[in-house]
Amino acid sequence: MSPRPRRAALLIAGLSFGGKVLAIGKTLIVASLFGTSSALDAFWVAYSLPLLLPSLLTNTLTVAFVPRFVAGLHGRYGPQAWRGANTLFTLVLAIGVACSLLMYAAAPFLVAHMAPGLDEATRTAAVELSRWLLPCVVVLVASSLLSALSYARERFVLPSLEGIVTNIAVIAVALGFARQWGVRALTVGVIIGFLIQAALLVAGNRDLIRSSLRPAWDLQHPDLRGPLAHLLPLFVGSAGSVLSGLVDQYFVSSLDAGSISALSYAWMLGLLPVEIFAQAVLTSYYPALARGFAAEDRTAAALTYAQGARFLLLLTLPCTVLLALLARPMVVFLLEHGRFDAHSTELTVQAMSLLALAVVTRAHAYFSYRALHAAIHPWTQIAIGLAGVATCIGLNLLWARRLGLAGIALSTVLSSLQSAVLSTWAVYRLIGRRWPAGFLAEITSLGLCGAVLAAGVAGGLALVPESLRAVSPLLWALACGFSALPALALSGWLAWRLGQVELREAWTAMQRRRHAAI
Repeated sequence: MSPRPRRAALLIAGLSFGGKVLAIGKTLIVASLFGTSSALDAFWVAYSLPLLLPSLLTNTLTVAFVPRFVAGLHGRYGPQAWRGANTLFTLVLAIGVACSLLMYAAAPFLVAHMAPGLDEATRTAAVELSRWLLPCVVVLVASSLLSALSYARERFVLPSLEGIVTNIAVIAVALGFARQWGVRALTVGVIIGFLIQAALLVAGNRDLIRSSLRPAWDLQHPDLRGPLAHLLPLFVGSAGSVLSGLVDQYFVSSLDAGSISALSYAWMLGLLPVEIFAQAVLTSYYPALARGFAAEDRTAAALTYAQGARFLLLLTLPCTVLLALLARPMVVFLLEHGRFDAHSTELTVQAMSLLALAVVTRAHAYFSYRALHAAIHPWTQIAIGLAGVATCIGLNLLWARRLGLAGIALSTVLSSLQSAVLSTWAVYRLIGRRWPAGFLAEITSLGLCGAVLAAGVAGGLALVPESLRAVSPLLWALACGFSALPALALSGWLAWRLGQVELREAWTAMQRRRHAAI
């Protein structure tokens, strides 16, 4: 297989990493200004409401449109050739406008049922902030359409800039106006970031906008009916994914004030690698998966899936180990400043140390879902995803009140493990019940390297005296971080000695570039 998907994955991962570095900076500022307060709880509840429809559409449109584009629209331009696709885009934008208006009117009802445990003042603030943000629904829907077009044309840069643009906007407005406006400054920053990102996507697709994109309404067009048939199951599946996040918010709202904020911090830090690496790998490998399954070439599809899954495990397994074992030092070092006190640290660590365990399983489940969609088996993914939501709800009912944030995080971990196992089995059946030669041995060797890393990090942490934390929490956190470096180096050396493919290929590419430069 061409190394192009891997290069694209690294490019997307690099841009996502830049966005997440800014996200960490933003989180530091937000934590220092607001801690884990009820005002910040109101913002997070309000923020989730306008993102509901765009969150459903972004993945849905990307996955539904890419195979159709690759199969039929690629190389065809003009309003007539794009009439079916234009009808799809017109329909989606109309739905976005209607949903924005309906959610604006129904904001009090929606907030009350999304977070029923909030007190009256926090609920009122959440309704106000959500109404500020709801006009962004149309902007975000348009951005979702333009991102889907960019991905289909294998133009990955501009859609991947979203995290960089929005985080810069939020940081700038928060630093300038948070003390006067409170959490409203975060809302204004989010709005500005969304508008700038939409403008960038318009500029990046201006050639296509000029040549082919026009309002259209032809509901019988075959280029509409093909993606639309795939769109429905995808939309249901994406709704299940969004529902799992709302389920957590629903249960957390009944815990102590600030718990929603603490869970948001834990999600941001604990699942950071999923957003960086999983999104990059599944976005860049998806066109090749779609081509393999469209050509009914199981061997090619299996090889692409195995390479993507192995690459994803290489990227996410060390992150899982480090985030799970270093959760407390990370939170102390990054967040424990200003209004983010020791109590806020305890709340956040409760969730983060467990959520980190879901990094590998969630990332792999997402990648397997893309393989199922590439094979045009969306209802299989939906059944697996909804089963995971049901498991999460059931476990939250058992554990949320008894274990607090730790129980909610553990429910997420176990439900994502279930989804990863079931989706892997489904892909295994689609590719003919045979993995490519050497795949299982390579996965096993990566697992061994992960176990060595975990043992080494735990041993290093045991050598850091707890008394140092009383003297200087920052110095203690730094000592914990440095104690993990020998284990990281050892596991990397072991992976090299075991012949890990991506490491060997990266070294060979570096050698070629060095010789070419000479």
